[in-house]
Amino acid sequence: MKIIRFLSLVCLVTIISVFSGFVASYRAMGVFDSRYLPPPIKLENFKEPPQIPLSNNAFAFADIAWRTFVTLNWPANDARPLEELALGQAPLAPRVWEFYRTPEEVFLANGENPLLNISNPFARTLKLDLIKGQGAGSPENNVELRKNLQNSRAWIEKVIKSKECPAKIEVSDEEKNLLLNNIPIVDRQGNYIIVESHLNPNEFKQIVDNEWYNASKLAEYNEKKNFQFKSTNSSIDAPIEVKAAWRVFDESSSPEEKARYYTTKRVLAISAEQYVCTTDNCRTDDPVLEEVEVGLIGFHIAYKIPKQQSSTPGWVWATFEQVDNLKVDNGPLGLKPTLSNPDCDPNDPNKGSCLPNYPYVEWPFLWRDRSPHAVTLTQDGKIKPQIPTQAVRLSEQRNCRSNQLSDSVKKSLQQQNENWQKKFQNVARNSVWQYYQLVGTQWVQNPPTVSQLTSLTSDRLISNSRTGTTPGPLFNVAMEAYSQTQVNGDSCIGCHVTATLPSSSGTSEKAMSDFSFLLQRAKSSRNNVSSDGKPNS
Repeated sequence: MKIIRFLSLVCLVTIISVFSGFVASYRAMGVFDSRYLPPPIKLENFKEPPQIPLSNNAFAFADIAWRTFVTLNWPANDARPLEELALGQAPLAPRVWEFYRTPEEVFLANGENPLLNISNPFARTLKLDLIKGQGAGSPENNVELRKNLQNSRAWIEKVIKSKECPAKIEVSDEEKNLLLNNIPIVDRQGNYIIVESHLNPNEFKQIVDNEWYNASKLAEYNEKKNFQFKSTNSSIDAPIEVKAAWRVFDESSSPEEKARYYTTKRVLAISAEQYVCTTDNCRTDDPVLEEVEVGLIGFHIAYKIPKQQSSTPGWVWATFEQVDNLKVDNGPLGLKPTLSNPDCDPNDPNKGSCLPNYPYVEWPFLWRDRSPHAVTLTQDGKIKPQIPTQAVRLSEQRNCRSNQLSDSVKKSLQQQNENWQKKFQNVARNSVWQYYQLVGTQWVQNPPTVSQLTSLTSDRLISNSRTGTTPGPLFNVAMEAYSQTQVNGDSCIGCHVTATLPSSSGTSEKAMSDFSFLLQRAKSSRNNVSSDGKPNS
């Protein structure tokens, strides 16, 4: 057993060392390839995500990212792209990915078969669980999550004071277990950022066919029987996971501002204990259903591309943001960034709460029936608006740039973004998609090595992900502002390499889940208990 674990550790170090993002490959490639042009924005080019990169470098994976982004965001009906429309010609139509299943529709109580769960394919009702920050599910131990907020604040203060990148700071055992994504992000208008997740029909079918919705079934995977998603052909089984971040529009949002976003509406299901009513006719339902208009500000894609290397599939991560998240260039007069106050000075106490990526939100996290919706309660029971998050991109800070992209490479990426944005303008002059940008990509440089990985404890995975060549930080500030200081992985790969399957046996070592965290939501059919031994809700 010790030999197996040692070999597993060696394999992990090997795969981490060959992981790559924009850093190494873009430096090797040099500057922007002026011959590259995005394909015409026609459905024939975007019916399916691309199956193979043009080459094995960062510029090719940026092309993969943009093509997948356009394919997923094509106007659709019942998950089928509309033949008569082009991207940008139907700003209010639902998108292909919005018809994908949500984890809540797949992983049901008692490990039930999700095929029995009949739901509307698009009219989304999102369970807004502010106790968990960004996500959905039943409220857990409030005291522990409250403690998590306090400890997270202490850790981020430690990072800020050190003036070092988080990876260089000594970390305690308690700090390793912080849940930074379980804290809500608040935009400059005082509303919570809403995050939802989806998985494509290919991944859903694999989960159903293999009964992976049942934690008892997943517990069968171990060191000898590795878990893997298939990805042999993009039209058959290539899995895709999507995470979308929304900002809430209110009466202060101008038409000129909203014209720069893909907008839609979501119905939020808010638990009664988290809902603050300010009218005389308060609803008594639990949960309370409230419809809000939202704009897309972040879009994260994980795609197991079928033919990345000699017909071997490998995961590709790509993250996109709306261009006004941190600064506004060429926007309407008076438009301010969504997640950053440019006039804020963290060294001047008279200029507001400006610590970068610091969770100013206070417990309890509550939703008010009028804007700004993000509120809390004072000790004497009065309603108090939550303080907005001052988001910054940590990798752009001077003290974190040692392993970052050179200025020439950044210019290359910017040029590629501009080429796609111009394509969108050519389709429709006022296309909202011209206001989105690719922040970066990461991928598995040597996919065959992945199959050699076996189960390891989280501590060993985390510690060894920092050996060898790290892929370079990559975060989406709309979803991961606080996580930029994360101690257990400072990138998509550094985080997802720790994903494991639930284990009904409660052992400390769990089988790896092929980089997907979604399987951890599976419930067990045995004795009506979940994988962690707690009763199912």
